[in-house]
Amino acid sequence: MGVGLYVRGEDMRPGRLYIKIFFSFLFVLIITEVLIFGLFVFTAERSFRHRIDRHLGIYTLVAREMVEGAIKSKRGTVYADNEPLKEIIVRLAQACEAKVWLAASDGTPVLKSFEAEIPPSLLRIEAGQSRDAKGLSFFGDFRRAHGYRAVIPVEIGKGETGSLHILFERREKEHPGGPFALGLLAIGGVIALLIIPVSRLVTKRVTQLRMSALRIAEGDLLHRAPVKGKDEIGELGRTFNLMTDKLERMIQVNKELTAHISHELRSPLARIRIAEELLREKWLKKETAHCEDHFNDIREDVEEMDHLIGRILELSKLDLHESPLKPEVFSPSELMDGLLDKFRPILNQKGLRLTKDVSYDSPFFGDREALRTALSNVLDNAAKFSPERGHLNVNMHSEGPFLFISITNTFPALAQEDLLRIFEPFSRIESSPGKGHGLGLAITKKIVEKHGGQIEALNSVEGLEIRMRLPIRQGIQP
Repeated sequence: MGVGLYVRGEDMRPGRLYIKIFFSFLFVLIITEVLIFGLFVFTAERSFRHRIDRHLGIYTLVAREMVEGAIKSKRGTVYADNEPLKEIIVRLAQACEAKVWLAASDGTPVLKSFEAEIPPSLLRIEAGQSRDAKGLSFFGDFRRAHGYRAVIPVEIGKGETGSLHILFERREKEHPGGPFALGLLAIGGVIALLIIPVSRLVTKRVTQLRMSALRIAEGDLLHRAPVKGKDEIGELGRTFNLMTDKLERMIQVNKELTAHISHELRSPLARIRIAEELLREKWLKKETAHCEDHFNDIREDVEEMDHLIGRILELSKLDLHESPLKPEVFSPSELMDGLLDKFRPILNQKGLRLTKDVSYDSPFFGDREALRTALSNVLDNAAKFSPERGHLNVNMHSEGPFLFISITNTFPALAQEDLLRIFEPFSRIESSPGKGHGLGLAITKKIVEKHGGQIEALNSVEGLEIRMRLPIRQGIQP
């Protein structure tokens, strides 16, 4: 109920991840639009200016020819009385949608297409940008509010040059930058609105993963996160479910381990309790006979419990990575020879025949003491569970980049499920003649895996074979 209320409260307001995604998209969108607009100004505007200059050049050249022709046809006539020239000025103004006037060599206007005086804004244009092209002068900039002016040299008499002025006043639609910027802003607004459901879609899946984590944190280990899609969030969901599977198995194994530990400790404790009751009874009756036997039984049971607890702690440290390996260079063959010498009295006592084939004589990089423990556990099991007059075969050699170790002892063939369970803690084969706690091979498996190796149990012609492969020069796992 608490989680459900928390979710509904969260849905009332946008989450932090949603806000971060939204503003990240928005920031990228703004930068993109600025770059697009800059590219437009740099490319389209240059093309626009070039097109205007080309049209202006055509207009002005035609205008100069017409004006000079009209002046020559009425040479000596006052400009105000030159009707063809006046008509040309008016038509030129109408065609160009501009203000046109003819100025003498000193700049004084002699003929205009409009009645008013030269506009004062012309002074501002003069102070603006100016450039020359093909003998023509241009003042102002088509992007600015006052427009631009073309000045064309015109021959108005013998040896006298005047100028024809064409004033193009700026209109709102002459430059496409403004409408383009507005359109770009409109597109940006639409995209910003579309970002909202996209951000919601992403954060919704993350929220589902978070709620799954809360359910599992509350103890619902059967719950699995919903996985949709094959993107990074989908991979995260699958990884999350894999983690939950392993967590569930780990907890189940710990429960089984706890149950096995309780069972294993209960037996020696029960024997100690019985021995204590017998000793108390004999003490009250002043009977001291056989008391020493009960004391010896108690000592053996305490030693058994101490050994069991030590093995459990050793296995736990390997599981929790609390016992890091201490790799060094050593000779595995010398390590195996030393262990076989240690077990030789036990082998001789049971009449076991030993066959040894150790051909690996190169250095090995690993934890000497940890591998000593692993090999000792396997040899101890092989000697303990082999029948009288049985056979023990030890083989060690290299297989490519691996060190191969095989220890085989006389033993009846096991079922496949028993071969898989043999490395589980407290796992014992019912047909085993000896007794033990089933921790030796479990500890061996952990040590081999921490060295990056593999271990398996197989049925062979000679009996039960424990086969190990250890990388010779690969790194040690922490």
